[in-house]
Amino acid sequence: MATDSSGGTDALLALYTTDREKLSTLAGERLALVAVQVTYLGLAIIALGGQRPIGGEWVAAFSAAPLWFMHAQHQILVAAALSRSRSVLLLERHVVNRAGLPASEREDIGHRAAVTIRELTGRYRIFKLQIFIAFGGIAAALLSFTVYALVVAAASSSWTSLPVLLAILFYGGFAAVATIGWTRTVQLQLDNGRLDERSD
Repeated sequence: MATDSSGGTDALLALYTTDREKLSTLAGERLALVAVQVTYLGLAIIALGGQRPIGGEWVAAFSAAPLWFMHAQHQILVAAALSRSRSVLLLERHVVNRAGLPASEREDIGHRAAVTIRELTGRYRIFKLQIFIAFGGIAAALLSFTVYALVVAAASSSWTSLPVLLAILFYGGFAAVATIGWTRTVQLQLDNGRLDERSD
């Protein structure tokens, strides 16, 4: 019987370790993607800043498209991280229970420690402001460059030219999809929050 219990604990720890490693990998991928986006944004601004945009109005109009593609990938990574985080929390709860740790120490362990940080961000206004700056800044940069690309393209022809009109439709569709995606992402975060509360 002791062997079965030990085997079950080992399997549980293996699953937990795998999920924690995957969560760390997802965080690294998100940071790398943000770095690529920032680099592309800088290079694109330089390319569009000349007297005549490199590649003409078609390239100018759709120069923000790669950023939208990377933004979609970023959404997928965030959603995957939230789902993996939920799995980590569930597994960690069982691991901590089997370890017999006192309830007073559980707040400072693993996933629960991250939850404590999240609660601090909700308690202090300065952290709320930092979150707004971080996520609001990303959205502002994406939307601002999209408008800038359209303005540059329209300056080379007109707002009623085919590349500009197609680009407006393209970006409008991507913006709608991104809004729906972030709505779902927020719902995942709220679900994780309720799961955290039930684990207290």
